Amino acid sequence: MGRLASSRGYGLTLSKEWEPTVSIIVPTYNESPVVEKKLRNLAEIDYPREKVELIVVDSASSDGTARQARRAFEEMGFKGAVLEETERRGKASGLNTGLKRASGELVCISDAECLWNKETLRNAVKYLSDPSVGSVSGVHASQAPGSSLPVGMENSYRSIYRAVRIGESKIHSTPVAEGEIQLFRRADLPGFDTRIGGDDTDAALAMVEKGLRAISAEDVVFFEPTPGVWGARFRQKIRRGQHVIQAFLGHRRLFTRRSTPAGIIFPMEFFLYAVNPILFVPFAALTIWVVAIFPLLLYLALAGLAVIVLVPSLRQMGATYLTNNVIMLAALYQEARGNKQLTWEKIEENRLL
Repeated sequence: MGRLASSRGYGLTLSKEWEPTVSIIVPTYNESPVVEKKLRNLAEIDYPREKVELIVVDSASSDGTARQARRAFEEMGFKGAVLEETERRGKASGLNTGLKRASGELVCISDAECLWNKETLRNAVKYLSDPSVGSVSGVHASQAPGSSLPVGMENSYRSIYRAVRIGESKIHSTPVAEGEIQLFRRADLPGFDTRIGGDDTDAALAMVEKGLRAISAEDVVFFEPTPGVWGARFRQKIRRGQHVIQAFLGHRRLFTRRSTPAGIIFPMEFFLYAVNPILFVPFAALTIWVVAIFPLLLYLALAGLAVIVLVPSLRQMGATYLTNNVIMLAALYQEARGNKQLTWEKIEENRLL
């Protein structure tokens, strides 16, 4: 569905000349290795500086992040503020602190570790010139050097992920958003739910519940480091998978809207994220049982496995499918045991890229 739909347009009436004021909120926690680079990147965007308000919200960092951000503010002449929370309560709480301070017509959220192309913000803004759109997010481009298997698998996964998100957006809406860049009209956004870790997906689904569209735009590109080692990749993706599930469960009312495009897309995505990994376990067990009973099938299975191992593209696809199911099972387990991961440890491997 994603690949077929991605060749069509979004069906929107857009104005490239529309230049509303934008409040960019960047939540931080112990971001001293990256915060200055992030602010320099924002200083280079192709959008009128007088129409951009930058709000950095630091959640009780212990490494001088707020001090570095203030120094960068003075050096680069940003309009806005660096706000400091006295206690770390999670990303959604930090975003709400910034939202109270925001004065722009549009609100844009962005993570400290990601970077944008110069035209990324301008490209994103134009989609909100159509009143039917409530949320705009972008597409990921990896910054990871080298060709390790974790990086290769992530790039393979992202190419499929990107096609699906864009395809769903062109049909109507995609339920999964990217907090590396996400824009809203300030009037449409009362706040972020502090009980849900997936603030980006939760906010996108809130827009869909309002009757607005939530889209991923193919010309809104951001760059984010991809962990090059297994442990870091698993930790990051388990947390993100769990946060998507939290957001889906928080907007389960969308299951009742079967007559709308969003009401069809949402259950399909919920199946892929939450149901398919659970079904994967009995399917794998059944496959092992059948192969054990019928020896001929064992030889066929081994031959098929040999082909997958020997062909790089198949090996990468097979490893991606297997690890994604394992990751989502771990995410479901974390959610079931009540470990919400609303605050989390930084992926230090990303800081070395």
